[in-house]
Amino acid sequence: MEPLDLPQFKEVSSRWIAYTASAIVVAGMIFSFVHEVELKQDVRAEIVSPSDVKVEGLSGLVADVYVHKNDRVTPGTRLFRLERDLTLASDGQRRPLFDEAMRDQQIHAVEAQFSQRRVALTVQLDNARLTEQSRSAELGSIDEQVAQNRELVDESGRKLARLESVSDYVAADRIEQARADTHQARVLVAQGVARRQQLLAERATAKTAQAELEAQLSELDAQQARDVQDIRIRFEENRQNTTISAPEAGVVTYSDLVPGRTLTPTDVALVITTGKSGGLRAALRIPSRRRGFVREGQIVRLKLDAFPYARFGSYEARIDSISRTTVRSTMSPTGASEAAAPGGDYMAWATLAGNQFEFGRRRFDILPGMTGTASIVVERRTIAEWVLEPLFRILRG
Repeated sequence: MEPLDLPQFKEVSSRWIAYTASAIVVAGMIFSFVHEVELKQDVRAEIVSPSDVKVEGLSGLVADVYVHKNDRVTPGTRLFRLERDLTLASDGQRRPLFDEAMRDQQIHAVEAQFSQRRVALTVQLDNARLTEQSRSAELGSIDEQVAQNRELVDESGRKLARLESVSDYVAADRIEQARADTHQARVLVAQGVARRQQLLAERATAKTAQAELEAQLSELDAQQARDVQDIRIRFEENRQNTTISAPEAGVVTYSDLVPGRTLTPTDVALVITTGKSGGLRAALRIPSRRRGFVREGQIVRLKLDAFPYARFGSYEARIDSISRTTVRSTMSPTGASEAAAPGGDYMAWATLAGNQFEFGRRRFDILPGMTGTASIVVERRTIAEWVLEPLFRILRG
């Protein structure tokens, strides 16, 4: 069997070579302008659980510890007390005790001052009430007296009318005397009415004074409460020592507290397990310059430090929420230099499908507090934009 003669390169027309090369170049250019590639970046991540509450970010000397591991707490339960001010006052007394004594003295002085003012107002109020009562009693007697004087006026008028009807048979002196009696009775009635009006005015004045004094007493009580509250608020604002309470009900599952130990803001003092239902979530720190293409619903791949990526691979999670503003944190997504950058990082939360993953024939637990990195898509570009980035930058201004 004779071997076939393969076509030699010189037998192929140069025109077809040019056509093929041009087709390949055009196809490659079209592909480069259409096909997008994803640029990924690793950001710092930490596994958190909605059922665990970490008490952290505090600093100071642990003075007293009120709860221990496996203790059950309720909201507001005292956990521990921190001392931050270890200085002494001018009299040699510890500064916190000196501040408390000054607070108590100020409150006592305010209460004493307001007590004196309240006593004075109470005396005035009692006098106003007595004045009203006396004027009311006098009004009753004046009304009776005016009624009697009106009867005297009526009787004197009838007597004068009888005398005038028989004026031819009686002495003129008797008629004049009857007229004088009638006039005197009318004067008494007028005086009684005038006194009654005066008493009504005085009683109204006494009632007005009572209302004003009662309002002053109410305002005095409110002012005292405000002054005492201001003193306590100033004391709390200036107080360095503090007592930490439980934010939620649960069981203390971790405690790193020992009296005499100094806490730093990076220490986790306590962990309270609340028992809330919900899957594990990953807290992601996204740099501000990489936030543009990160969206809710995006899939990320977690690479936990506890399970080396080269051997165990990555774990899938889905971003379900992203903060609308930046957050400053020492946990940098790309290093300490970017963490110190102005503006901080965005906070994203990714929900894990479960709290375990399989490798080979074994199952491994993912625990709250584990750290690692998350690979997220931070940008999408076509191949042409990636290769010709300087040219596109010039064209876009």
